[in-house]
Amino acid sequence: MDGEFLAEATTGQVDAIGGGNFLVLATSQPQALAACEAAIEAMRLVPNVIMPFPGGVVRSGSKVGSKYKTLNASTNDAFCPTLKGATKTDLSPDIESVMEIVIDGLSKEDIDNAMRVGMQAVCDLGAAQGIQRISAGNYGGKLGPFHFHLQEIMA
Repeated sequence: MDGEFLAEATTGQVDAIGGGNFLVLATSQPQALAACEAAIEAMRLVPNVIMPFPGGVVRSGSKVGSKYKTLNASTNDAFCPTLKGATKTDLSPDIESVMEIVIDGLSKEDIDNAMRVGMQAVCDLGAAQGIQRISAGNYGGKLGPFHFHLQEIMA
């Protein structure tokens, strides 16, 4: 609305991998956001990866598939705090916020490394800051050939 519009004349492209992710489960939105921001800050120091969402954090996580034939993704209802009681939930009663970080990178190893750094940053905050659990979106291999297993990454 201020009279200027900028666009890139050319855009580069390289083969890469998308879809690394982890979920931060906390007792409040401010606590989940603070943990995700700490993770993003640490992960930005890792080469060859991006966190493609604004600020690096996804507040409304999705899942593959939906009840509508033309919609190939929908809300990850099992991890949606506002849907507790209306759907089968994977959340305990004390979880009031779930935020997701998605990681894309040049290689699986780059994404593993970024996930490790990010999850460690969240763990460093710990339960004293309202962080109850870290999980991940598991889409049964429907997003492609690369799988990121949190326990293996953190081992």
